[in-house]
Formats: sequence, C-alpha cells, structure tokens
Amino acid sequence: MNFKNTELNNWYKTNAGIINSRLIISTINKIFSSDVKKNILYFGEYSIVKKLMDVDQSFNSYYVSLSEKSDIKSELNKLPFQESSIDCVILIHSLDSQNDPHSAFREIDRVLTDDGKMITVGFNKNSFLGIYSIMPFKSIFKKKKYISIGRLSDWMSLFSYEVKQVFNINKVPPVKNNNILRNLKFLNNDFFSKVNLFGNCYVIYSCKKTYKYITVKNWHKKNNIVLGKFSKPIIHNNFDE
Repeated sequence: MNFKNTELNNWYKTNAGIINSRLIISTINKIFSSDVKKNILYFGEYSIVKKLMDVDQSFNSYYVSLSEKSDIKSELNKLPFQESSIDCVILIHSLDSQNDPHSAFREIDRVLTDDGKMITVGFNKNSFLGIYSIMPFKSIFKKKKYISIGRLSDWMSLFSYEVKQVFNINKVPPVKNNNILRNLKFLNNDFFSKVNLFGNCYVIYSCKKTYKYITVKNWHKKNNIVLGKFSKPIIHNNFDE
C-alpha cells in the first residue's frame, strides 16, 4: 500500500513530523539555490513545499498538485508541460504516494531539460521506520511500499542521471511521546549526522545527463567507451585517441 496524502499531511503536523520537515528543508536549502530565470516544479507534501517556495527566487516556480492549494492542477504522471521545458523538479514524498512511481519518474524525465536537476525525498525503510512497520501498534508506516535508495539509483542510472549527493537524515524514531522525542534529539546532532546511514528519510540530488550530437571527429574514448551521441564499446584497438 502506498502512502496517502492525507496520512502524510496529518503526520507532518505531529512533533515527529515537524522534526523531519525541518531537516528536509535545511538539507534541500544547503544543496540547491534557485535562479530567477529557471523553471522549477514542486510536488508533494505542501507544508514542506510552502517553506521551500518562500525562499525560492525563481519567477517561474510552481506547486503542482490536484489540491486546491496548487498553482497548477495536474497528476504527476500526466504533466501539462512540453518536453525538456523544466529546469528543476523537487519531489517531496511524491514517489512514495504514487501507484506507479516508475511511470511518474518517466514523466519527470520527459519534461526535464538536458542537465536538469532533480531532488527526491523519500522514506527510508532501512531505519527506525522499518522497525515501526512490524511493531504491533498503529502507525502510518505499517504495510507500505518503500522505494529504496538502491532502487531509485537504478532508475536514475537507466535514465542517464548522475547522482550528485545522497543524504540520510533524521535518526530520531517517529514516536508520539514528546518526552521520548526530546530525549532522543541528540541523535540528530553533528556527530550522528555525519553517519550517512539509517536516516528515516533520504534526500537524493541528481542531474540529468544527455549526450548531445557531435560529429565523429569529436568522439573520444574514456574507459574503453567511445563517447558521442551514443556510447559504443570499443571493438578494435586501432582507435585514434
């Protein structure tokens, strides 16, 4: 079962969700700065998107959703944009809530420009969330489909994306008890934050790489691969470098 938008909205109003939200926002603000000339699309949890857009300097930034708060009403897998028309896409749990996340990823790839940027935030099952999913009490994290970092990286590799940075954030378990939350806040201090593992959420910053057409004379060899419009393996050893 996928995460429902209403579940995410309600959880991000809890103290555990607020901690998670702050870390997502601070991480994205560290790795990405907007440009007034760039076309930027935001998807997903509105409480996080709003705070990101408050500091966004682009004149062409839009929140895309089916909700009333959206700037553009649309589903993620049917975007009303031309091919290669968007410079950056920021996904806040958007793939977590999709019935067909791979189809949504293909649609994002369609609208992104060459060298377009993608920031993806998702829940990480290899964390306290995985423990919560098997515990015998109510939680939005039970019986959910998680898209792992490895799976998402495989998709990006297939679509020729270069993964720039991967962050595992928020080491504090998503408990409801505020006293326990306060006592466990030390898990998010500088020392534990340097351990880039086991965070409840991941933030992946990637860049689309598209080989542009160049003439055969400009092809070059790198690691036994000819780079041109397409990558072709070297068959003969008499290639002139």
